[in-house]
Amino acid sequence: MLFNTCKSFVVALALGASTAMASSYQNSSRALMSRRLTEYQMPVATETHEFARVPNSSFVLLTQMSDSELIKIQLDPKTEEPIAFHSFPMGMNSSSQLHGVWPSTVYPGKMWLSLQGDNKLLLVDPGKHLSSVPHILKTIDIPQPGNGPHCVFEIGNRVWAGLKVASEQTGKYYVFSANIRNSTDYKLYEALNSPVFIKEEPTTGLIYVTQDTDSSIMRINVTSSETKQMHVPASVGNNAVGMISATGPLSGVWFTLAGNATGGTGTFGHIGASGEMNFFTLKHPMLGVNAGLLHIADASTTDGGPALWLLSTSLLSNESPDALVRVTFDDSLSALAEEEYISMLTQNAMVHRVLPLDNTVLVSELHTFTLAQLTYKNTVAGQWLPAEAVTNTSVYTKAG
Repeated sequence: MLFNTCKSFVVALALGASTAMASSYQNSSRALMSRRLTEYQMPVATETHEFARVPNSSFVLLTQMSDSELIKIQLDPKTEEPIAFHSFPMGMNSSSQLHGVWPSTVYPGKMWLSLQGDNKLLLVDPGKHLSSVPHILKTIDIPQPGNGPHCVFEIGNRVWAGLKVASEQTGKYYVFSANIRNSTDYKLYEALNSPVFIKEEPTTGLIYVTQDTDSSIMRINVTSSETKQMHVPASVGNNAVGMISATGPLSGVWFTLAGNATGGTGTFGHIGASGEMNFFTLKHPMLGVNAGLLHIADASTTDGGPALWLLSTSLLSNESPDALVRVTFDDSLSALAEEEYISMLTQNAMVHRVLPLDNTVLVSELHTFTLAQLTYKNTVAGQWLPAEAVTNTSVYTKAG
């Protein structure tokens, strides 16, 4: 009798344990989190350069400088996956060197392009359909002694371009700015070698220009036309290239240092209303400290707070990995909090630009004429790995 009672008690315990374990399993089950990189091949070219989304559309425009072709890419409206493309020649011929592309706010739905070889800026209507031929609405000839518009931007009621080619008349470099509706109202600001990105500091209205070869940032006061050079300390890094203007907690302009043939220093910087340069350096011993950071984009989210995308490239040095890096900050925005690294599928691809979409991120690859897309499922950027796994300095010598 006692045996049967004990047996029943043991069975009851086992059943109870099974039920509890089943309940535990049910409570712990959840959807798998994933992170996926996909590469999309574009037409064969040696210089796949800039890209930008056409606002309020499913199109991205990508420039290929080596043959002066404009690639119109159609995105799936739900997944943002590139699903088709159409190529269009731009300029006088294949040597027109189509380079910059930027969406216009003054003319909604229209896009600015730069033809470095033809020394022109174009305002185009990209068309509503994939096969629609882009229609040129306005042409702005760069006046002498300016030469070679590289990147193009619209700031307020003016269009800006860094003139990357030395002037045939003076041998100097310039930044061009013109009234969008009246291009005879223009300014040429003498710069160093050679101006690339141009952005406005939102609080002061001052314009900042990265100059890659001379490793300096030029500040322009558009009211007085006064300019000032802000040299990047050699102890921090060199070759200022990518730059964005940010509002909110990240307010100011942010810029990257691409390094040189010996590699980068994993450093990027910020200029706020005070006009001072403050620098931040990546900590990861394998992917971060030698990173040549070519481009930058805002990665902030409502849930995750202020964050930035940084693009590490092999363009200048094989010592620098091709990787997409997402960084977050401490509460005071004075130090890095977390670093998330996504190595590109193809190394030595010379990744060039990063473009966040609504839910995914696109990366252009200069050397491989491909477009890479980063997609998250059931997670968000910055939550892929535990914080301690991406912020410490541990180096693993074997798998485990």
